[in-house]
Amino acid sequence: MSDATSHDGDAPGWNAIDRWVGAHFPTATPHQFTSRHPYELDKPSPLPAVTVFETRSPAGWLYVSYGLSELFEKSSDDAAISGFGYELTLRVPVAPHGLEGPSDTPPVWPLRLFQSLGHHALSQGGGFDSGHFLNLGAPMVPPNSDGPRPEDCALTGLVCLPDPALGKIETVHGSLLFLRLFGVTADELEALEDVKLGSLVACLAELEGLAVTDPFRASFLDDPEKAKIIRRYKLGIEL
Repeated sequence: MSDATSHDGDAPGWNAIDRWVGAHFPTATPHQFTSRHPYELDKPSPLPAVTVFETRSPAGWLYVSYGLSELFEKSSDDAAISGFGYELTLRVPVAPHGLEGPSDTPPVWPLRLFQSLGHHALSQGGGFDSGHFLNLGAPMVPPNSDGPRPEDCALTGLVCLPDPALGKIETVHGSLLFLRLFGVTADELEALEDVKLGSLVACLAELEGLAVTDPFRASFLDDPEKAKIIRRYKLGIEL
């Protein structure tokens, strides 16, 4: 993938995403990584682009996919929904000094994660929705990347939730939900997978209000106070 800040052609869906996310992060200069092989499933980067916005409080990065909704022209039969009806987002903090390179450059490992998930979605005809759990079977940070070493990353699963900041928008091609990916550990995945969507959103909001995925964190179940929150929601008790 290459880092770019513009694209050619008439792309009303693409422009709608740019405007909406840019309005939420007006002072950030986006880093846009475009694919040389968009939509080619035999290539490692089938998503047309991933744009990364710098965030503050906490300092870090917001990754947004481009290509699971209809970016260029309307091709699906459902006028109410753009493409699969969503784009993926992921928010990560700046890592401890020296582990992700320069602080003004977004880490590359989430790009690889996005392209892998994008390949799955494009090949399966969707595949993700609010409340879905994904067991990656391995640490979410791949080996030989600019993130933590896999053995130092306890997050091996993902939860899909409505993005708490970006929500849902209407485009000329239909509606589009920004679907936030939140990294979880194996024991968190097991504890939360039976919690209903509304309660799941509320639970994770208590645990991590901004839905920031920190690949260096330990399990919430190792923290006595946060473990109480998970147990409460697992029992169906909401305050």
